[in-house]
Amino acid sequence: MLKKWLLGSLLLLSGMTSTGMIYARELVIAFDHTLQASTSLDAMARSQMLVRNLATAGVPQAMFLIKTKGVDQKDKARLALYSDKGHLLVNAGHGHSLVTKSDLYVYEIGIMKANRILQAYSGYKKHVHFSYLHEFGDANIQRELADFLQERGYRPAFTGVNAMRGVDQYLDQLYQKKIRSNRAVNMASLEGAYIDLITQSLVQEDAKAFNVLGYSPRQVLVLQENDLAAYFIVALVDSLVEQGWAIIAAERAMNDPIANPIAANRWGANGYSNSITRLPDERVAYTRVLGERKIAVDSFLQNRIPGFIE
Repeated sequence: MLKKWLLGSLLLLSGMTSTGMIYARELVIAFDHTLQASTSLDAMARSQMLVRNLATAGVPQAMFLIKTKGVDQKDKARLALYSDKGHLLVNAGHGHSLVTKSDLYVYEIGIMKANRILQAYSGYKKHVHFSYLHEFGDANIQRELADFLQERGYRPAFTGVNAMRGVDQYLDQLYQKKIRSNRAVNMASLEGAYIDLITQSLVQEDAKAFNVLGYSPRQVLVLQENDLAAYFIVALVDSLVEQGWAIIAAERAMNDPIANPIAANRWGANGYSNSITRLPDERVAYTRVLGERKIAVDSFLQNRIPGFIE
């Protein structure tokens, strides 16, 4: 079994099958923590740069997870920009958070509020990715919420699990701190570190899936919508393509339950093993903070960009 896993990992890293043929693993680009406020970049300028660079990178359609609480007219203009450029808007609820009390009625109202705002945009197709469905929580509430969504014609969106999810937000926070202090940043080194942290974790997740299934299922790479994403998305996609990934349209993955084992399990799905076992998915806890990962990430950054974390 270990030998099989090592072989699969090596093949995945090389982007080759055991016959030596190059193959393309399929990947969707998604963005979380969307509609962030202005930082070193004006918020609209960031969105414009991101959309422009997604097109330059050849991304056919990205997926934007949208929480609608606090959305103002400027935010609506950014939503219109994403939608008009052909990207997929996904309902991520209205105002729930990690500290929100579990309440089915509140969740339902929040999703309907978000739906009412998002339905004005052609890029919104009633896809929902509501974090409580995927995490540890009251199984009865999760089941009733899934029934609520199904009965009202909502469509499931999935993101999968990535151990380094959110690390790019930490990098952006460190970058913003440097900019506010008028400190120079080696952008070439930061770009390389950003790409390596993201692509290495993606390869690891793909290796796990390959070990279970014997093939590479479609993956969804979740990035944070921040300044670094706007700056580095072209270089990141170029690196992913060089590693054998084919970037596909989000709707193609979300709307294909036969080809996508995550979607086959519908609401609350997180992984791939259910496509074989048909057992319920395991719950996850999305990491909102770096936690124990901080030591390793800081060490990596100190080696790649000396002085960056000071």
